[in-house]
Amino acid sequence: MSKKAMKKWGIGAVTGVLILGSLTPIIQPYTTVSAAENTIKQLKASGEGSVSDVMFEDLNGNAVQDSNETTGIAGIKVELYNGQGTLIGTATTGTDGRYTFSNVPDGTYYLHVDMSTLPTDEKLYTTQGINGSDGNSSYFTISGGNAVTGYHFGFYPEQGAIQSFVYNDANGNGLKDSGEAGISGVHVALYNEAGTKVADATTDSSGAYSFNAIKPGKYYAKADIPANYKYQSGTYFGSDGATNYFTVASEQTLRNELNLGLASLNNSAISGLVTDATTSTGLANIRIELHDVQGNLVTSVQTDSSGHYGFTGLEAGNYYTKVVIPSNYDFVSSNGYGSDGNSNYISLNGSNTASSYSISLRKQANTTISGVINTPSGQGVSENVSLYSVDGTLVKTVATSTQGNFSFTGIAAGNYYVKATIPEGYTFDSSQGFGSDGNSYYLQADGTTNISNLRLTLAQKTGQIRSTVFNDLNKNGTQEVGESGVAGAFVTLYSNTGAVAETTTTDANGLYKFETITPGTYYVKVTQPTGYSNLANTAFGSDGVSGYISIAAQQTRTDMNAALVSTTVVATDLTLNTTNINTTVNATGKVDATVQPANTTNKTLSYTPADASIITVDANGNWTAHKAGTTTIAVKTTDGSNITKTVNVTVTDPNAVASMKWIYQNGWAPDTNIANGDNITVPNTYKDGYGNNQIDVAMYNSAGTQLDQDQFTYTLSNPSLLSVRKATWLTVFEHTEQTGSTLVTVKDAKGNTVRTFTINITGPATIPATGIDLTTANINTTVGQTGTITATVQPANATNKTLSYTPADTSIISVDANGNWTAKKAGTTTVQVKTTDGSNITKTVNVTVTDPTVLATDIDLATTNINTTVGKTGAIGATVQPSNATNKTLTYTPVDSSIITVDANGNWTAKKAGTTTVQVKTTDGSNITKTVNVTVTDPTVLATDITLAATNITADVNDTGKVDATVLPTNTTNKTLTYTSNDTSIITVDANGNWVAKKGGATTITVTTTDGSNISKTITVRVNGENMIINPEFNGLGQWGETAYTGAIGTQADNLYNYSGAVGTWTTVSKGILGPQMDIKPNGNGSVDMKSGANHAGLLAQTVATIPGHQYSFKYVATDGGHGYYNATVISGSQISTGQTLAADRGTLTGGWKQPTGTMTTLTFTATTTSTTVYFVELGGYGVLTSGTVNFSNISLVDVTGLN
Repeated sequence: MSKKAMKKWGIGAVTGVLILGSLTPIIQPYTTVSAAENTIKQLKASGEGSVSDVMFEDLNGNAVQDSNETTGIAGIKVELYNGQGTLIGTATTGTDGRYTFSNVPDGTYYLHVDMSTLPTDEKLYTTQGINGSDGNSSYFTISGGNAVTGYHFGFYPEQGAIQSFVYNDANGNGLKDSGEAGISGVHVALYNEAGTKVADATTDSSGAYSFNAIKPGKYYAKADIPANYKYQSGTYFGSDGATNYFTVASEQTLRNELNLGLASLNNSAISGLVTDATTSTGLANIRIELHDVQGNLVTSVQTDSSGHYGFTGLEAGNYYTKVVIPSNYDFVSSNGYGSDGNSNYISLNGSNTASSYSISLRKQANTTISGVINTPSGQGVSENVSLYSVDGTLVKTVATSTQGNFSFTGIAAGNYYVKATIPEGYTFDSSQGFGSDGNSYYLQADGTTNISNLRLTLAQKTGQIRSTVFNDLNKNGTQEVGESGVAGAFVTLYSNTGAVAETTTTDANGLYKFETITPGTYYVKVTQPTGYSNLANTAFGSDGVSGYISIAAQQTRTDMNAALVSTTVVATDLTLNTTNINTTVNATGKVDATVQPANTTNKTLSYTPADASIITVDANGNWTAHKAGTTTIAVKTTDGSNITKTVNVTVTDPNAVASMKWIYQNGWAPDTNIANGDNITVPNTYKDGYGNNQIDVAMYNSAGTQLDQDQFTYTLSNPSLLSVRKATWLTVFEHTEQTGSTLVTVKDAKGNTVRTFTINITGPATIPATGIDLTTANINTTVGQTGTITATVQPANATNKTLSYTPADTSIISVDANGNWTAKKAGTTTVQVKTTDGSNITKTVNVTVTDPTVLATDIDLATTNINTTVGKTGAIGATVQPSNATNKTLTYTPVDSSIITVDANGNWTAKKAGTTTVQVKTTDGSNITKTVNVTVTDPTVLATDITLAATNITADVNDTGKVDATVLPTNTTNKTLTYTSNDTSIITVDANGNWVAKKGGATTITVTTTDGSNISKTITVRVNGENMIINPEFNGLGQWGETAYTGAIGTQADNLYNYSGAVGTWTTVSKGILGPQMDIKPNGNGSVDMKSGANHAGLLAQTVATIPGHQYSFKYVATDGGHGYYNATVISGSQISTGQTLAADRGTLTGGWKQPTGTMTTLTFTATTTSTTVYFVELGGYGVLTSGTVNFSNISLVDVTGLN
């Protein structure tokens, strides 16, 4: 059978996207083919493409498999047909939902999904490219071996879910109220109708549990009620924890319908109160312990701010509570408690409450507050001291002891302060805990701990002496400008009894001070320093003793200045024979310094080296150089003149080793420097430049001078290998044919090691390495890769070609003894490649390890087409696959950047109208490229109006013309109009507005924009023509009369052409007769002779209009020479029959009787003809006395429906 039945549907096929059970049709156009084209032909593969896609659970219904939609639908049969309907292949989706047809030749194909293989537990949710009704896809083409995708179904699992809670139904109302906590850790099992368990769940911290992905059907649940709970409520659950059967429908979630309310079996409680016996208020933060009868601590709480405590949720049993009485409180009274704070036993049944327990405590009063009030010298001050509570209430007052101590005992817990009044004659000096006003800071007593750190020190109000001992250069007893103070003078203050009150020494400015003199009478004595004598003045005698002086409280005397006269000559300068000492280690000498002037009293100098490790100087200036270096020596007077000169010192060591060299080498090779740790390797056949079996070394100081080898000792670790011989300026190591190595240690005369090196003596065949060749000095690799460092020792005949390979960071790369390496982690490091034959040749290999590169395998494009307008912007949504590709950078290259530009991030800007493509390409070397087709158009300007040159067309049959219509504004993008004739039998209009009048009639032409603005204008059309004329069935009676007409009306043919005579007669003819009979042709001419008496009318002609609802126009032109009047009238009634009375006023005349004027006269009316009603159009004449001929022309009856 043909699966592609849609090919019979004409120009299109109906496919659809199934959205929530409804099919939204989409027209997928195709091209109909002939039978010949339907003939099956041999497939010729110009390329081999593929068709592949995935049937998956489309959970969000967007018809796209998103990253979180990983469930494929297996077992769906997909068939591939070619364009002629021949089955090409069959595929069945795997567990991942994918089907694939590979190696498909170029051609046209379609897919067919066997709808009977769709899963029964999944509903078809969305479709892409495949009709959800018959399983047929639209046609697609494989060209050039391309890969085709985008043909799939999206499914939604037909499953249900359960989301409910197990909770503590405290109020037993069967509802989980906001304050009722969930119960965690409850196991709930779900069973099907057959009793088979299908799922398990455990409630979380909120008591919630759930069963997801449940197939529709009947189930029951069973909850394991915890031992400390009992059943309380449940819509489905019973007291045994099991539910009745319930049904879960497809896509149904039972929320909170399987809630299980439990009640705790531990609902007993104990509460009580702890109060302060003094204030009767509750005590906060008192620890209350709950114990079982074995004394085990069950739990503990603290009293709240009101002193209350409580234990809740207690199971049945016997308990006691313990109030932990604070150390600063005592038991006073209780209800249920002993003095130790333990309650009596309390029996609980799991639901009762014990609430009558209380205890009252009082703060202890055992605090002692003590301190001292004294002077700075420690002498006690007698004073009354008071203790106040913080509210200013006096607690008690005590007096200080002779030592100034005070103490308040038996103080209860509380806040206090101490007040001491400062006695007259004292002032605040210092304190601990007191302010300067004698009040202490607030003191917090706890009733048990003593406060003993209070101190208030008061100073007596005293006087001062502040004066100067000076060098009285002009000996006038008064200190004047230029006369400086004398330092170091000893000054003694005596009381009037001769007792020493205080002593001091003048400072550098000669100032002396006595600052705490108790008011009284005193005298002062100045003892002059060496080099000075006393000079009497107004304050002192020549013995340096003053007279008696009085010192009052808070008095400062500055008039006790003592004059001294110098007896010492002070140094004014130092002269040095040199300011630089340049010497060598162990040299000695003397600093030659002279004090000026020559009669200086004290010529002693001090010699101070800045660095005594370099040079030392004794008290006489004799110096000894100790080690190399630079420093200074400060030479300074000691007579107080403070004159200092500096000597710069440079010490060198001629025997210090600056370098060591291997000299006189074989073939007189250049000398080689021997650094610490170096190796010298020679064969046992080695000879120096003089042909001796020896290695020659020499040492040099910093000046490049060879050092005497006698001051150095050489020690060998292998003395049997070499013999050592000194030759003044060099040391010789003589060797034999023995091979081996020895460590040489060289020490100077002080035992300091100045050099260590190794001498290697090799066999005669040993050829040392001279270089290492590396194939590469860089390793650039990724983690997990391995390789080998290819290194070659030169020369090729080197004896020992073994190399060592040492990575700087083995966590990045490891290298074995053969140079085989393994990259461990990303990073940079180096590998040192080194010879092992003692030549110490080293090469470095730089290493860079990166994480393994994951190449891109595909690029997913959000769209392969950009259709936009100039000036628009957007972004190309491109995603590199797989998601863990190392380098996800893409390039975006427009073929024509004048049409569209794209930045490095895929953001595009439309520049001008045109078509082009953008190549999206990976940059990681995978060279994957996708193409985005671009169409840019100018911005659309919609039409706002249509102007018509004419809104009416009046034409005759076969006339032609054109509708002249203009779209506004002038820059409208799409100016195309459609022209629609309402009746194409009357007029036709082509796409360009060209019209042709086809037949007489009235209709309209609608002119409409096509740019979506939906603007329309209407043109009224009237086509004249023979076919419009309703041939008047005129009854040319040609008679006058006012009585019944008894004859028959003439035949229709007679009515139309040259009526030859009347049939029948008037019963009464009163005035005359019209004649000859009227000659009337359709749309033509006619005439009648009017012969009658005055004021008599006659019926000239009569016709009938019988199309219901149509509008008619009766026209004619009448011309005569003034012989009569005429008019037309419309009357309704039945057909004129024999005996009907004829009268001139049979109907309403059009404008009254008229004289013929030669102009067109029109009578317009609408026919509402029924089966019994006929409209008569009568043309009548009104005669005059004279007779004459009335000529009629253009007589017609026209259907003008829709034209007015």
